[in-house]
Amino acid sequence: MPASMVRHFAVTPDRGMYLPGDAVQLSINAETTQSMHLELLARIYCGLDVVEERRRGWDLFAGQNHWEITWQPEDRAPVGYGVDVVIERIDGQEVHWVYQTAFDVLPAWTAFPRYGFICDFSPAREDAEQTIETLTRFHLNGLQFYDWQYRHDDLIPPTEVFQAPLGRKQSLKTTTALISFAHQRGMVAMPYLAIYAASAAFWKTHPEWALYDQEHKSIPFGDNFLGIMNPTAGSGWSKHLLAECDKVLSQLPFDGLHIDQYGDPKTGFDQNGQVVDLSAAFADFITEAARRYPQVPILFNAVGNWPIEVLAKTPVAFNYIEIWPPKTRYTDVAEIVCNARRLSGGKPVVIALYLPVSRPINNRLADAMILSAGGTRIEVGEAGRLLADPYFPEHEAMDESLSEAIRRQLELTIRYEDWISPLVEESKPQLVEVPEGVECFFRKTERGYSLSLVNLACPQPLQWNEEHPSPEVQKEFTIRLQLEEQVERVWLVSPDFDSLSPQALEFEIVAGKLEVNVPRLEIWDVLLFETKQA
Repeated sequence: MPASMVRHFAVTPDRGMYLPGDAVQLSINAETTQSMHLELLARIYCGLDVVEERRRGWDLFAGQNHWEITWQPEDRAPVGYGVDVVIERIDGQEVHWVYQTAFDVLPAWTAFPRYGFICDFSPAREDAEQTIETLTRFHLNGLQFYDWQYRHDDLIPPTEVFQAPLGRKQSLKTTTALISFAHQRGMVAMPYLAIYAASAAFWKTHPEWALYDQEHKSIPFGDNFLGIMNPTAGSGWSKHLLAECDKVLSQLPFDGLHIDQYGDPKTGFDQNGQVVDLSAAFADFITEAARRYPQVPILFNAVGNWPIEVLAKTPVAFNYIEIWPPKTRYTDVAEIVCNARRLSGGKPVVIALYLPVSRPINNRLADAMILSAGGTRIEVGEAGRLLADPYFPEHEAMDESLSEAIRRQLELTIRYEDWISPLVEESKPQLVEVPEGVECFFRKTERGYSLSLVNLACPQPLQWNEEHPSPEVQKEFTIRLQLEEQVERVWLVSPDFDSLSPQALEFEIVAGKLEVNVPRLEIWDVLLFETKQA
């Protein structure tokens, strides 16, 4: 389709995710410069199989055109789907242009969390609905409402419009509107709060609730901004904060609690000089919150992956980990994801990793490693902007190339959810041989096996927190595996190709090993080994 004729063409599900029983609505939007007649074929795939087909002739007029497809999936979950909308003819002439997307049906968003963020609650905000609609295109199913609160120690604002601790003017009406639009789009809203932070005024008037250092000095955070409190179970501060959580969940339509810490301090003392075990205090608070609010997810930030050994065993809905130096290798990131899944009995992992838009290769490689290891990353929010800083309002605008790359990596994972998503545990093959510089992640699935390949081949060691060139493209290389079951077909899928559709690869068995030639690896490829089904 000549670019001069079509300015825009997109296919988007109406929700970030669906629950069993929900009808799926796919919106097809086309902006054209002139009238034309299209003949379309819409296919819905479940993994490798076509499960629905729709054909339609479509008369387009110059300007905006819209068509909706409504489809009822089977009443089961979890399951991922891919969508191809093929333009077969334009004004009777044969063509073949394909536009793709994906969606899934989950028992709950925490089964495969795709977490985003919202941080603008200004009373002047008028784009709440448009913002959430934009985030739907990234298939987000959960949103962290960052710094929405009145004070760290007094969460619910006393007036509809108020001034937040850093001087930002905010509106409770805006907050509730954003929550409502998120719910309409299949996303939950998680309110941010800090486990041990109180406003300076509250901190100074409650010294008996504060946390102290070895010199028995109270511990500030920032320049007279916040004070660190003692979160020990049963303490005055712990009881106070839980009471604030009661107010939040009873007075506002939030869907759970997102609890933060600051990474330091890691030790402290109460007013009487008794040692406070902060990791135990975190675990106790999570356990009590989960007991009080059994119907909603509780999340807790393991800053710098600390104290993951304790947090992974608590009733958090999934592992949320903020990664910082010295864990700067891409392999470190994958190891952190795999370790958290192992410690928590296979719970999903969401990684916070702050990267600027000026480093698109870093972003793509980090996401490929995280997704391959069975995690996801909190990275997109606020009308499709990138989370580039731990202070969320410092987000950055992405160009179309990076935005599309992030979206396609997620869509690949959703489309082949039964093969490569967090819903499938990583396992070990009897043998796997890949070229040097290629990281691999293996999974046993109901239909066979999957092998994710991430390209880290570069003359210099690659670290996510440093600018670096793209890895060297791997061309025409062979991988070898020893598998337990007989393989009937091998497929290659990649977000780096023009299409997310599977490409059949030739393979052979040599000396008991399966050998397959991979034509190209830019950033991330996935091989699907379809075995003979009984």
